[in-house]
Amino acid sequence: MQDKSIYASAPKYYHYYFDLIESNDLLHELKLNEQQLIETIASIPDSKWHMAYAEGKWTAAEVVRHIIETERIFAYRALRFSRFDATPLPGFDENKYIAGLDSMQFSKAQITREFQAVRQATLSLFETMNAAMLGYMGNANGTPVSNEMLGYMIAGHTAHHAGILRKRYL
Repeated sequence: MQDKSIYASAPKYYHYYFDLIESNDLLHELKLNEQQLIETIASIPDSKWHMAYAEGKWTAAEVVRHIIETERIFAYRALRFSRFDATPLPGFDENKYIAGLDSMQFSKAQITREFQAVRQATLSLFETMNAAMLGYMGNANGTPVSNEMLGYMIAGHTAHHAGILRKRYL
């Protein structure tokens, strides 16, 4: 991100994800990395889709499932906080979410459609937020976060994992 003002109040581990974002235009970044992830998914050979690049690592399909599930959770948090709901929201165990899918096989077409649907819902949510909603600080996983931070985290998290997919599966 060019404007680093959001960094001051963001948890330190968010900074890595923010650094993967090029502009301060959240909606643009969400649209841009939607397209980038779709192109990355399409370029992964079918032979590598359900294979992990190393022992104990997720398959390419599981990585994309993780992106989708994390986006859903972050968008849910953003919905709650955009309605000025001060209820602290719990964290989640990403590994348990993936482990629960052990026997499920997702095709690239299926998972691409699901990602697009989730991203369109995320875009719709953030398009309707005003400045007060974007700036509202809620508590997620024991950490104060704003909706603006959550939006950039969604984009940065997607960019991070798209990079892993490109590096490890292409």
